Formats: sequence, structure tokens, C-alpha cells
Amino acid sequence: MKMLFRNRILILIFACLVFFFFANAQDSLERKFFKIATVIKPQRLNEVKLTKGLPSNKNSKCLTYKCDENENISYCNDKSDENYVEFQELGQIEKTELIVINKFTYNEEFYIFLNTQNCKSITLEGFPLRIENTNQYLVYNNPSTDKAWKIQILKIENGNISLQDEIIFPDEIHLKKVLCLQQNEIFILDDNNQTWKTVVRK
Repeated sequence: MKMLFRNRILILIFACLVFFFFANAQDSLERKFFKIATVIKPQRLNEVKLTKGLPSNKNSKCLTYKCDENENISYCNDKSDENYVEFQELGQIEKTELIVINKFTYNEEFYIFLNTQNCKSITLEGFPLRIENTNQYLVYNNPSTDKAWKIQILKIENGNISLQDEIIFPDEIHLKKVLCLQQNEIFILDDNNQTWKTVVRK
């Protein structure tokens, strides 16, 4: 009986290890990019409209939002040399409960999208552009020399924002602009005016 129990434990441990290594291998698979010769008609990208944000108050250290009776969330400035960070509300996305907050550090700038109904938030490296009249949005980063070009693909549904995919480009592809997002493929133009495509993960 003890031998049977021990064998079952060993089999369970082995199965967990196989699953762990398989999952890590899947995650580490390199995204493939394909150069194409087909002419791709660019989609229209629209700026997201915001209502006016709160007036800045230099004496106020924190931006505080009440999501419900029991939960608040705050973003507080820190002017110290070690941890410098500053927040500024830019406004609210029309017809949603999403507040947009600009976050500044010494070297970088981010955009926080906060749902004031449930206190859920997402931090982006750029300001989103809406893809034509869809509920999908693109975000370009503005990388420093030691970081790669990347885009984030978002979806806003029922006032909630979610990250659909994040595409990091290899060193040989210097992103110029996104041309088109079609179902599970995205087409981009590099700075040599070459067109590439890759699969969008869902």
C-alpha cells in the first residue's frame, strides 16, 4: 500500500513538472514576423476624446478616487530624488467610467486608465488610438535607446479596458506605423517602408 501511494505521488510530481516546463516553453516561443509584398490599405486611427481633467493643485499631494463605499484608491506624488513620481489627471474617456492619469518619473511617462466603478486599472506606455469605429485600440511606446519598440492592443467593452496583446519587435524591425489589424493578424510598416505581419494572440 505504501509503495502504491509513493508511486502515485511520484507520478503526480512528474506530471506537474512536465506541465510546468511545457507551459514555460510555450511562453518563451519567439513571435514570428513575416515580410510581405502585398500592399495593405491603412486603417484610420482616431484620438481618444477626454473630458476636462481636474484642475492641478500644486499643494495637493494625492489624487484620490472613491470607487464604492468601501474602497478608495490614491496616486500620490513623491518629489524625492530616489523615488520621484508625479501624477496628473487628464480627464475621463467619453461614455465610460475610465479616468486617465498621467504618471511621470524621472525618465519615463505612463498613462493609467482607472475604472472608478471597480478600482481596476491598467498602466500603458503611450496614449491609445482607436482603430476606426471598433472597440479595439493601439498604443505605441516611445522607447529609450536600450528598450525595444512595442505596441499594445487593447479592447474597451462595457466601460472596461483590457490588454489583448503586447507585441515586442526584434532589433531588425524599427516600427514606423501600424497599417492594419485584421482578426488575428496585424500589419506594420518599418522605417525602410517594408511591410511585416505577425499573429495577434487572444
